[in-house]
Amino acid sequence: MIRSEMIATRTEVSGTRGVCTGGHPAEAAAGIAMIEAGGNAIDALVAAAFVGFVVEPSSCGLGGYGHLAVWLGKEKRFVTFDHYVRAPGAARPDMFEIDRTKPMKYYGFPYTVGMKAEQGPLAPAVPGAVAGLCDAHRLLGRLPLSQVLEPAIAEADAGIEVTWQLLLPIGDRLAAIQALPDTAAWLLRGNMPPKAAGQLGSGDRLDGTDLAKTLRRIAAEGKRGFYDGFVAQAIERACVSQGGVLTAADLAAYRTRILEEKPTRYRGLGCNTAYDQVTYEALNILQCFDLKALGADSLAFRHLVAEALACGFIDSMTHYGDPDFERAPVEGLASPEFGHMRARQLRMDKALPRPVAAADPWPFDNSAERPTRIAGEPGMAKLSGTSQMAAADAEGNVCALITSLTSGFGSLMLVPGTGVVLNNSMQNFDPRPDQANCIKPGKMPIFAAPSLVAEKDGRAVFAGCGSGGYRITTGVLHAFLHATDFGMGPQAAIDAPRVHCQGQETFVDPRIPAELRDGLAALGHKVVVQAESPGLNAFGRVNAITVAKDGTLRAGTGPAWATAAAAC
Repeated sequence: MIRSEMIATRTEVSGTRGVCTGGHPAEAAAGIAMIEAGGNAIDALVAAAFVGFVVEPSSCGLGGYGHLAVWLGKEKRFVTFDHYVRAPGAARPDMFEIDRTKPMKYYGFPYTVGMKAEQGPLAPAVPGAVAGLCDAHRLLGRLPLSQVLEPAIAEADAGIEVTWQLLLPIGDRLAAIQALPDTAAWLLRGNMPPKAAGQLGSGDRLDGTDLAKTLRRIAAEGKRGFYDGFVAQAIERACVSQGGVLTAADLAAYRTRILEEKPTRYRGLGCNTAYDQVTYEALNILQCFDLKALGADSLAFRHLVAEALACGFIDSMTHYGDPDFERAPVEGLASPEFGHMRARQLRMDKALPRPVAAADPWPFDNSAERPTRIAGEPGMAKLSGTSQMAAADAEGNVCALITSLTSGFGSLMLVPGTGVVLNNSMQNFDPRPDQANCIKPGKMPIFAAPSLVAEKDGRAVFAGCGSGGYRITTGVLHAFLHATDFGMGPQAAIDAPRVHCQGQETFVDPRIPAELRDGLAALGHKVVVQAESPGLNAFGRVNAITVAKDGTLRAGTGPAWATAAAAC
């Protein structure tokens, strides 16, 4: 049988002065405006991110978090700005009752009774988005922060356009939104979803007045405009008045974890993933195989990528814990030797038994390999939905960001008077007290998705980032492999079909021929065919940038209906 498949793509953009990508055209435009004003890639990315906090309010925001990887062209070094959430100071390992009536969730942890870790006043963790981006701009940017935030403030003043992309998460969580008066008043019209623009006229706009005021505070005061004073106090009132534990003291204590990681090596490239051990392990495994000789469309390539992902996910989900709080083999997970040991366990004629069993990274753990702290020790909290942007400039600076609220509109808590929607990232901890990823005050949960930047011979060559939960890893890894091993340009590398596996089912793009899908099944993969569509982010939304030897900057994004890129 022959049938048509929906394949949507974008044209690749290229430039010599700068490129910027994002999940919305306004983000890419803001980034390029900074380059044209004399700024660098960090200015461009920070501008794009803050615009994203306005125009993609279900995916990211001031109340969220992120992982930012940077390659500094002149200094020839990587810097990671890990601005993930932290557990509030009053959080406890046993603060949530486990719901044993439900299966394990997508992230490998159990649900909580009443979904209290997923939505409502106990769901928000201490947000890091503003701190991380302001710290990156303060250390590495060139333009004044007030100038960098001008596009975001202008977007908020104009009101947030309701699009079909915004209607999808509203519809998905409509009942929960209707139960929250402040959130419903902002998102709904007559307690029903707002109207998007159509052929016969414009649609509704969400009020951005309060958000614009908060952005102006940040533009004038830097991160203090969010973590101290009116905004922090408003966040505490909103949470504590409804039984939550996030306080202004938690916000004041937040610190970005700024790291200089030791990159892993892949095909002669130095690769930084912003401290994502899953991708480090997958790359270390795949380094042991000649993927180019196997071919991008081969059964062997699909099999090996699924196996490498499965091992990376199951090993990190079993062993990873915040190294500031837990004795966990974090460097062992990223060790090339551990990856090579895992590679030796793989067979070309048979998949690992499902569910894949975790291996032991402890013999490969070397605390001497821990990243170097660049800006002191992190501040610890005390008792008292996701988008992506990438940018590059003519000076050789390249950066990639993942920024998120976790779920669409996060905890659904809109903080009155601020325009801030809080994350629901307490669900990213394991609610079981005896696990490495358990809840502790000030702790960061596991973040298994890469902001990937790569260099070769002291020159940046690739940046990739994405959104879509753990499918980010699949999307970014595939784009990197197709660019590195198979020589594809960034748009073609993004458009190529993917497979995804976290240790059980192997999800397969239907564009992969039936005979290859059957071949995977014959090897022992539990094949599930899953198609990409606007309502289903089956294999991650990805942005990628490549840099040629002559300095040409090229960018691709996908899927076509939810991303954008610009260049100058």
